Amino acid sequence: MIFWGLAAILALLTALAFVWPVLKGSTETLDRADSAIAIFRDQLAEVDRDAERGLISDQEAAAARTEIQRRMLAADRARSGKDARKGGAGLLLLFAALTPVAGAALYTQLGAPGIASQPFAERQAERDEKQNLGALTAQLRTRLLDDPGGGETRGWELLASTYMNMGRFSDAVQAFARIVERDDATSATWSQYAEALISAENGIVTKPAEDATARALELDPDNPAGTYYRAVALDQAGQTLDARKLLLDRVARAETPQPWMPAFLQEANRMGANFALQPVTLGDFFEAPRGPSAEDVEAAQEMSPEEQQAFIRTMVDNLADRLEDEPGNLQGWLQLARAYMVLGERDNARGALESAKKLTDALPENDARRETVEQGLRELGG
Repeated sequence: MIFWGLAAILALLTALAFVWPVLKGSTETLDRADSAIAIFRDQLAEVDRDAERGLISDQEAAAARTEIQRRMLAADRARSGKDARKGGAGLLLLFAALTPVAGAALYTQLGAPGIASQPFAERQAERDEKQNLGALTAQLRTRLLDDPGGGETRGWELLASTYMNMGRFSDAVQAFARIVERDDATSATWSQYAEALISAENGIVTKPAEDATARALELDPDNPAGTYYRAVALDQAGQTLDARKLLLDRVARAETPQPWMPAFLQEANRMGANFALQPVTLGDFFEAPRGPSAEDVEAAQEMSPEEQQAFIRTMVDNLADRLEDEPGNLQGWLQLARAYMVLGERDNARGALESAKKLTDALPENDARRETVEQGLRELGG
């Protein structure tokens, strides 16, 4: 409330500054042109003081002086001109009324009076960290460029990845270009190069990106990233159904669930929605781990407690063995974690959930399985 009260007072003073000459009839000795010139002279002096104190650079000071002098010339020409046309006072009054209103509207969109300001020390630490990262990145690039052998591939990969994380996609393109020129360039490198090219063009798959994707798939037809960017290119070319089929076919070729599959299915379902096609899920491609059958449950009811415990242990061990061969089976890890909890083996349950978390980290934020895993880990203290 204090903030808005002060803002209202300042808005009123601003409006009065505009309206006062009109209400008073402009009886002051200096006319508007003279007043403007006097203000511009003060501004010139202020620019000189700021430049002397080092608050602005010489170039900024020169630009500011040029602009102020241009306005002084315009005001001087107006001094000998005619008085303002009739209606000018009305326009000034309207402008005075709209200025605080427009300012308040703009502030409600861009400002945040309810949020505490960040301490200067913290902001300085962030700036220092960015500067340090920028300096280290520049040093790495210089070292790689100065290497007579062209620089180690691992160094260029690190530089390219850093540029991608910094959002400097054009620089990442140049770094990846150094790698793909080499004979040992892998399919993964070519697909990363394609990603950088697409990111540099704000998501548009250009001809160079298509060529990079084609090379990635040539080296490894099952490269998920290459398949994904090929589908994006087809979709942008108007071949949406072909793009969707490409994504689904790649999922169908996999033997076990993989972390990249949710992104494939999400994109395929987005494309399919344009044609009113039924959404697909991982369950359409992979069977959930088999639990005890009705016969197993009936047999277990006739067992002694020791036999039941041994029976459950056998089922759990079989599932754990199967997951060693199917590490991408998210549903299996979740079922294994629940089974360990029933057995009271919290450490094993935590290990199963940690394996599941490696898969859920690749899922969309709103996927319920992410919260299931995170909640389980919290309960287990992991």
